[in-house]
Amino acid sequence: MAHFAWGKTRQTKVEQEGSAPGLGLIMPDITDAEFNQLSQLVYQHAGIHLPPQKKELVRSRLTKFLRSRKLASFHEYYQAVLKDTTGLELINLLDAISTNMTAFWREPKHFEFLGQELLPTLQQKCKRTPQWRFWSAGCSSGEEPYTMAMVLLNAMANKDLTAVKIYASDINTQVLNQAQRGIYPLSRVEPLSPEWRRRYFQKGVNQFEGYVRVKPEVKQLVEFFRLNLMDHFPFKQEFDVIFCRNVMIYFEKGTQTELVNKFYQCLKPNGYLFIGHSESLCNISHQFAYVKPTIYRK
Repeated sequence: MAHFAWGKTRQTKVEQEGSAPGLGLIMPDITDAEFNQLSQLVYQHAGIHLPPQKKELVRSRLTKFLRSRKLASFHEYYQAVLKDTTGLELINLLDAISTNMTAFWREPKHFEFLGQELLPTLQQKCKRTPQWRFWSAGCSSGEEPYTMAMVLLNAMANKDLTAVKIYASDINTQVLNQAQRGIYPLSRVEPLSPEWRRRYFQKGVNQFEGYVRVKPEVKQLVEFFRLNLMDHFPFKQEFDVIFCRNVMIYFEKGTQTELVNKFYQCLKPNGYLFIGHSESLCNISHQFAYVKPTIYRK
């Protein structure tokens, strides 16, 4: 594995998270009415359903905003979000609420199908330089689209991939910043084979020991950007493959149906949709053909 070092001093965990525990700061209470206001706001703008059992999670994640803005209640914070004409307060709110769980090579059968079945089929149909379009919708901190890129590079060795693009979107700006950096603790790449770790990552040295960075040939395949899946999709070209895994579990049935049909509209004929293994399209109305568990074709 190649080595690297970069110039910025690494932040401590306390610096990254703001204040350390045990400083005598008391979390303010959140009333049912305040929780309902905030949960409706989140649902309205992001489609994320927050049931009553998420009340304490909302309280803990938003308390830092009340402290930093010297607000006395969650109602005052709610009003501050509504009054902010820049939209930054709303973005910060959605960043704090959205859950981001991901990993390299997560749900491996999807990546095995992509590398062993789908990409060879696309290659057979391709008469010229491939111009495939992939989308990781809800990419979190980037492990999923980077894994897609590694699968592409492995399956299409010595092929010209300059016209291939993996688009990767998320609503959370904080995880997108991490994804764009492409720097991870060494423990995060343990699901990958030693060969892939050597081929696709650089290892940190000195004060950055214990970290790895995605190599440029992987990174250049991926384009990260912020997108709220409830908004209009801005794409001008149709996709060959969409990964939207373990995202719809946070949406209600009506929102799931709307989103799946939006995916259908922006896929090429015979394009593929991958969803998470904890998800299903069985109970919603859609036009996709079933291929394998959690894999569908237009």
